[in-house]
Amino acid sequence: MSNDDIKRIIEEATKETLRESFTEAGQKYITAAGALEQRGDFAGAEKLYQQAAATFAKAAEKYRASKSFKNAALNMTSAGDVLSDMGQSVQAIDAYSQAADDLYSAAGEHLMWGEDAETKKGATLAMAGSMIYIMIGKDADGFQRARTFSAENASKMMFPAVVRLSQIPQMLESAIQSVDVNAFAAAENAVVTELKSALASSGAQEFSKYVDKGLDMVREILRGKLKVPKIIMQLDLPVDMTFAEQFPLRVIIQNVGDGPATKLTAEWHIDEGLNHISGDKAKTISSLPPGESATFEINAKSSQELMGVKEYSILVRGSYMDALNTEYSLQAGPGTLVLKDFKMSEKIVRDLDVTEARVEILGSTIDESPLDKNPMHRIVGGLSESLKQVRTDVDEKDLDAAKARLGVVNQMVDAMDAVLGDEVMMEGLAKTRNYEKKVYAKSVLEPICDGVISAITEQERKMESEASSTKTESTIQAEKRRIVASTLTELKAKTSEIIRDLDSIYSQMPSAATTDMPDEAARRTRLRSALESARTKIVDVESNLGDVTKEEAFAAEPTSDAPTKAELTLVVLRSLRNSITQMMDEKKVELD
Repeated sequence: MSNDDIKRIIEEATKETLRESFTEAGQKYITAAGALEQRGDFAGAEKLYQQAAATFAKAAEKYRASKSFKNAALNMTSAGDVLSDMGQSVQAIDAYSQAADDLYSAAGEHLMWGEDAETKKGATLAMAGSMIYIMIGKDADGFQRARTFSAENASKMMFPAVVRLSQIPQMLESAIQSVDVNAFAAAENAVVTELKSALASSGAQEFSKYVDKGLDMVREILRGKLKVPKIIMQLDLPVDMTFAEQFPLRVIIQNVGDGPATKLTAEWHIDEGLNHISGDKAKTISSLPPGESATFEINAKSSQELMGVKEYSILVRGSYMDALNTEYSLQAGPGTLVLKDFKMSEKIVRDLDVTEARVEILGSTIDESPLDKNPMHRIVGGLSESLKQVRTDVDEKDLDAAKARLGVVNQMVDAMDAVLGDEVMMEGLAKTRNYEKKVYAKSVLEPICDGVISAITEQERKMESEASSTKTESTIQAEKRRIVASTLTELKAKTSEIIRDLDSIYSQMPSAATTDMPDEAARRTRLRSALESARTKIVDVESNLGDVTKEEAFAAEPTSDAPTKAELTLVVLRSLRNSITQMMDEKKVELD
């Protein structure tokens, strides 16, 4: 629709409004709004929809003023429909409520005539009003208005058909209160066969859709109180099948709801190229209680033996009902069945055997490599565990997982083989490792040697102090011995001089034979004898002194030049320190 057409429709709607032809104007506003909506002008469309609702409300007001309540109700339901589509639920409920009130007003107008035909029309419109109340969630108001209407007009509504019409809301209310499915079925039958038929004969069939919506609302209220079923289906398709094999197709049907599922049907839909061999393609289960399950299975086979791989789509469709005879659809799939010209499980097992051999060889290669063996062997151990899981996956028919896992293991083995087979990298790694070891050895050896040398140096200081102390004491003792020895030597020399003097005196002394005087001779004899005795004693002293001065303890030179224990220890420590320093320098050269 062009812009000109839309403008023309809007102008016509405006003119209809000015002529107070509000119903026609409202319809034209809706037509123009729909055209704008199709063109993507949602803001413009919303504005026109709002105008349409307002125009319908004005039309209803006009009809209400002229006591044409049925037409007023029709316009208010049209306004409610527009507002509901716009998502303005509060305004829509108000519009529908006014429509229901207008229908009750129209019913009163019909009952004023007192004729059976008019009474039936009035009762029909009133019950339609109650159904609109139920439709918008005001079921309590709808049931109350119906009871009040029946009580106020009981004397007029004696005709059996009218009585049955007036009892429909009470039937629905009773079914809800007692949660009685059979009672609801009876009320539903009355709505369809009597109320909707009466609306058609009364020229008010436009309200039938609101009656149906009211009935749906009662059904939802009951469903909220009833225990409803919930059916789920799961396809169980075979894996690792070939074109030459016959295979089962299975679907598992479970009722995970709270109520029984009735009239449950399921039907297989399989791709062309698959032949149905046995089993029913369609199945009906009269009732499936909650918590129970059923299995539906057929056997199929490829229509021809092909080469390579082909996928087929598998689908199961069905339906079931709850206690209110509400039908629910269900579907399992589509699932994919894969057929091949070979057994995937057999190929995986063959590949698995080859990979296990590769992993075993990889372990031997690691033992001969310069790499750290423990981490590499741990990786190989993990690969071996993964290969065990591959066998488990094959046994459990999880071939996709087995294939993926085996592929990862082979990629890991390829990567490790590439690493272990890279001679240049291995040589560089060996050099790097050797350098790292040397650096580590130096980092460990240097502190140890420094510690030992430090300890030796400390001991040297202690020994030097002790040796110095020992040397000082020896020097003092030697000096004392020298002085004593010198004194003794002097004494010996003086003794020798005394002996010489005595010898001189003795030789010069006259003998007793040279005198005639007896007394003088005796005196000379005594004197010579005393001199000889004194000389003898002094000679003895000289001999003893000579012996004493010859003793080692009285040697003339001090004995401090002889090495002490402290000095010997000091020599050993210095030698050890020099040896360690030399060895450390040699090792540093080797580690550089």
